[in-house]
Amino acid sequence: MLKGLIIQASHTATLEAELTASGLPWKKVPGGGEKTLLEGSGSLGEPKELLCLVETDKDEKAALEQGFFCIGYLDPETPGQKLAGCQILLEGFEEIDRKFLEQVHTRALGLPVTIGETARLQIREMTLSDLPALNALCRRNGQEEMGEEEAQAYIAYMYGLYQCGMWLVLEKEGGKVIGRCGFGVADYLNFSELDLGYLIDGAYRRQGYAEEACRAVLAYGKETLDLPGLSAYAEEKNTASRTLLEKLGFDREQIFPYDGKILYRYEIKFRTEEER
Repeated sequence: MLKGLIIQASHTATLEAELTASGLPWKKVPGGGEKTLLEGSGSLGEPKELLCLVETDKDEKAALEQGFFCIGYLDPETPGQKLAGCQILLEGFEEIDRKFLEQVHTRALGLPVTIGETARLQIREMTLSDLPALNALCRRNGQEEMGEEEAQAYIAYMYGLYQCGMWLVLEKEGGKVIGRCGFGVADYLNFSELDLGYLIDGAYRRQGYAEEACRAVLAYGKETLDLPGLSAYAEEKNTASRTLLEKLGFDREQIFPYDGKILYRYEIKFRTEEER
């Protein structure tokens, strides 16, 4: 559990106001690479219970040596930064809130972030320990399996950097992995966009699990990721998916040939053009 944020960066007034309003303790500690962090942050908690916001490689090195998890600020006034050891790099603080920082800290601890829960399901990020169950699911449903290196990269970049991806769908009772649901990048046309995707294991279909999982991830996309909207694609012959997308509130926008198939492109808008 994240207990606080240590700040060794400039231009953080907006962030400080947000932290104060949300009740997350924070403290500004002088930078410069000196080993003052342990003393300056002692009232907030132990190093692994905190995040340290840095903007120079020197401060990052000192923080990492003292056991802190670091996030970096790419200050345009401080050129030449690498900040290679940071969990995530920020270009500003307008959209950074307590929940975002808690998720970064959870991932730094090597734990999966929970995306949502429904009456019957938990949707969360995968970990390396989930690989056997995930690959068994993929084999049963004719999907490509994932290797350990690929999974590590996916966790680091899709979850860590982009804050989204395909998440595991688990049955609450027993914790069994019964599917995947989330957002990917579709490039079927002459542009790329985030799209909704899902896979429910054969034995669990026609029981409402797909709709339940999709509604949870759509809510996460709208409320937590603040997405303006999403697309979704389905083959013409996949009437079950097309029916589900329309039930979820997607509108059909295009029908086009792709790789010997006919694809339907759907779109859902979370905000109007004026609100974007």
